[in-house]
Amino acid sequence: MVHDTRHIASIMKPGAGGSTVGRRNRWLALLLLLPAAVLLLFFFYLPVATALLEGFREAPGSASLSLRRFVSLLADPYILSLLRFTAWQAFLSAALSVVIGIPLGYLLANRSFPGKSIVTSLVMVPFVMPAITVALGFLVMYGTNGWFNEGLASLFGFKVRVLNTLWAIVVAHAFYNGPLVARMTQGAWERLDPALEESARTLGARPLAVWRDVTLPAIAPGVVSGAVLAFIYCFMSFPIVLSLGGARFSTLEVEIFTLMRVLLDYETAAALAAVQAVVSLLFAYVFLRLEGRAPSLFASARARRPRPLGGKARDGWLWVCLAVLLVFFGGPMLSIVVDSVRDPAGGVSLRAYERIVSEGHDFHLGASPLRTIQNSLRYGAIAAAIALFAGACFVYTTVRFVRRRLPFLETLSLAPIAVSSVALAYGLSVAFRGPLSLVPQDVRIPLVHGVLAFPFVVRAFRPVLEGVDARLIEAARTLGAGRWRAFVDVELPMAATGLLVAFALCFGLSVSETTATLMLARPEQVTMPVSVYRFLAARDFSAASAMAVLLMAVTGGVFLLAELLAAWVRRRQGGKTDA
Repeated sequence: MVHDTRHIASIMKPGAGGSTVGRRNRWLALLLLLPAAVLLLFFFYLPVATALLEGFREAPGSASLSLRRFVSLLADPYILSLLRFTAWQAFLSAALSVVIGIPLGYLLANRSFPGKSIVTSLVMVPFVMPAITVALGFLVMYGTNGWFNEGLASLFGFKVRVLNTLWAIVVAHAFYNGPLVARMTQGAWERLDPALEESARTLGARPLAVWRDVTLPAIAPGVVSGAVLAFIYCFMSFPIVLSLGGARFSTLEVEIFTLMRVLLDYETAAALAAVQAVVSLLFAYVFLRLEGRAPSLFASARARRPRPLGGKARDGWLWVCLAVLLVFFGGPMLSIVVDSVRDPAGGVSLRAYERIVSEGHDFHLGASPLRTIQNSLRYGAIAAAIALFAGACFVYTTVRFVRRRLPFLETLSLAPIAVSSVALAYGLSVAFRGPLSLVPQDVRIPLVHGVLAFPFVVRAFRPVLEGVDARLIEAARTLGAGRWRAFVDVELPMAATGLLVAFALCFGLSVSETTATLMLARPEQVTMPVSVYRFLAARDFSAASAMAVLLMAVTGGVFLLAELLAAWVRRRQGGKTDA
């Protein structure tokens, strides 16, 4: 921490040598850091500090602070067992996410097959699905009488217990986070210059040696980034554990929710949330240090040309892998689609879809179903713009001005996903009644969503910007281009695909966010995932499934659009390179 702070100070200090920037660039760097600083300080760190401060109070409402509550928690065998189980299930979930993400990332980056554009655009939909929707899909798919067990019974004559086990939690987390690891891995693979692998083969290296010595070190930053985010998300997991794990399993986040919302013990909940945040941020810091030591290779000077996934014997395992992945991800989503058109009286009906596009007021939602759809689209666009602007400015400053990895600063940028969502929502509810009361109602939800999406902009955009060869920028500057012109003509086109992926991620995360919206939104601000939750609470399963299908269609459409734009950018870059 001290080293990172001193390094930033040395960069901002004039006349510090070759690693410093000029006075104009120094002020530009500070200006670019300002959006991220304002966003995180006022809409994350201050609300979270307000919530976590309760854990340090000697007694409720007391002004005196103490560590007594933390000492008692860390000495409690039950809390220690919760901590061990939370870390263990997060490790298993992240490991399975990596096992799924690497082959899927390889297929998306290196092979072409029928329907690849659709698969690529839909692969991130599971990651942005509301947890309650995933739970519904897993119940239909993997329940005792679900499609999976019915298939086993018809083929082999037996069924297996999936739900209410540790593996139900791990598989559901991998369903969520496997696509995230895959997209991070895909991005790293696409930035690897194919000439490096070709040179290794020309020199006689066997495929395994090429993978070990060239490919794996090059894609390692993307894989590690995805694994870090997967672990943190699984460590902070709440709805999946609660709905699929059953009463036998509990995590720190489940305990925090129970203490804060059921037992109203805000002080103990805040102390436990602080312990959870320290552990998850410490893990993120260690992995970021390891990621910073991974070898960094320049971006490809020419676009990778995916090879067709043919019918050769050596491609057989890839076809099997693709089929398994399609069943794994498509099964729960398809089960929701089928449930949305199922008529309780028998047959097929579209009445659920007619209901969710109605302009009439719905008692359970507090607004019209159509209004919830409009809210989600509007909030998603605003939140994505906020997160993308603040995150891109932050990344550009750290990569182009600081010019080295600062793990402590990057860990702070990951904090919004490493702190209890329940504690954050509680802190924001207090802040919006106090120091942030002047913030307009219509802007509050998008700002909160922007804060939660900010880490994903940093993790998705930073590797792309680092992959832009700095020598190209120096060449442009040598030829007379100013910093702005070099950015527009050189850096922006090469980093455009990363920005498009980041925007789609931010939009999808905003559209699917539930916890903060549920606690902060007024009736007229209800969004699509909140409406799914309320429809399920009202036992209106067909309407809940229909809204979930529409949610998947919206997010899938955004990812498809981003993929088409990214492909267009890559074609233009390839054309310019060939020319």
